[in-house]
Amino acid sequence: MVHKHIGEPIVKKRLEQPYVGIPIVATVSEQDRVNSLIAELVDWLKTKEIKPAGRPFFRYWCAEGLEKKYKMEVAVPVMRMVTGDARVVGSCIPGGCYVTAIHKGHPDDVEKSLNALEQWALREELNIDKRWEGEAEIWNGRFEFFVPISKEASDWNKWAIEIAFLLTPDDAA
Repeated sequence: MVHKHIGEPIVKKRLEQPYVGIPIVATVSEQDRVNSLIAELVDWLKTKEIKPAGRPFFRYWCAEGLEKKYKMEVAVPVMRMVTGDARVVGSCIPGGCYVTAIHKGHPDDVEKSLNALEQWALREELNIDKRWEGEAEIWNGRFEFFVPISKEASDWNKWAIEIAFLLTPDDAA
């Protein structure tokens, strides 16, 4: 066990997955504003008569500054590429090998699980596909996928989130 809120990490291959998302810049303290975009995105899909191909997720592109402002997308997978508009973008989860683990517990504790998974990957000599530009940490594939939860969904301590970091192509073996 890597950390009390995280399951055993694994490396697994993912196929490319189209999605639609709403880009946003936010801090961890703005989680309510970020979460509210899920309903907006689901409504957008309904108006376009497009069915989701899975559960919502967050894609993180970049974190910078002392207050950790995240450039991210609130997203929903779809069956095929979709043209966005001024608010919604169409994109893809990159195919490749990912180091993943399930965070169990309150979403406020996910940061500890993210750090634990990254430390585990370092100990295993796996290279997460990211780079630094000055103080900005930029990721090619950092995701938080919402795992189906029971009827106790209103109890935040029973939530589960799959954390996934894309590995560099050299580690895709």
